[in-house]
Amino acid sequence: MSELLPRCEEEPITAVIPNRDGAPLLRRTLSALLQELPPERHEILVVDDASQDDSRALLRAEFPAVRVIPLAESVGFGQACLRGFREARHPLVLLLNSDMEVTPGSVVLLRQHFQDPALFAVGPLYWSDDPARPRPTPDPRGYRCQLGSPAGGGLFRRDRFLQLGGFDPLYHPFYWEDLDLGWAAWREGWRILEDGRCHFIHRESATIRKLYPPAYVARVRLRNRCLFGWKNLRSPLLLARFQAISLARALTHLLRRRDPSLLLGIADSLQRLPAVWQSRRGGGARDTAAILRDSETHLRSLLTL
Repeated sequence: MSELLPRCEEEPITAVIPNRDGAPLLRRTLSALLQELPPERHEILVVDDASQDDSRALLRAEFPAVRVIPLAESVGFGQACLRGFREARHPLVLLLNSDMEVTPGSVVLLRQHFQDPALFAVGPLYWSDDPARPRPTPDPRGYRCQLGSPAGGGLFRRDRFLQLGGFDPLYHPFYWEDLDLGWAAWREGWRILEDGRCHFIHRESATIRKLYPPAYVARVRLRNRCLFGWKNLRSPLLLARFQAISLARALTHLLRRRDPSLLLGIADSLQRLPAVWQSRRGGGARDTAAILRDSETHLRSLLTL
């Protein structure tokens, strides 16, 4: 059973920001966040994932109200988030990437949804900082259900996040861990919402682009897509279709660009199959068929990701 919350507008929040060499991003991210969540009432945590830049010096000098959890060795995005959730003091946790910027009033709007006892998490729309990029269209109702958890920036029930174990390290270092956690939440009968009334500004993959070459990013993305299928899709027909799309993408990439990165990603996923079987979550209130029948989960959109 979820922790009992006071009236939503009165509930303090813990913000958790996982950071890896994100000093150029942190100043804007934290400046905006502290306007939304004053530190005298709320808690701001930065989990520093063994940064080699001047992130920690910046935090000490310019943001003394922020609590820093320094990690001696890099553990990756998912485990850094888990450490932050474990350290958080409040039942509601705002997870925020270091390349994400909250906008005025957005967190208050997200917080209103937690009157719903079935809610697991809620996120905003993500607007690119590039004005040339199209912006997502909000649902006419003002919100819509999402399959994936809002890992880039969103508000979570801390106890439910910890109950599910957070983001599976199977997907280390990045991508698809948000959909995996969201799938687990839906299996429990919980809901994930996107609130179209508010948005965060996303500085598009700034950290990932800086740390990893494009071919490696593409390889990991397809590897993790395959891993998600092996782990979560119990319907043989759906799994076959899902993985066939992955293979078609890899072959097309090879023929058009003479680049085997995506095929190598599929091979990587096969090597991890023993870990997949160990990480399969049992139980849950709903099986794949039940989630398939639920029009709110947008399950079919998985086939286009």
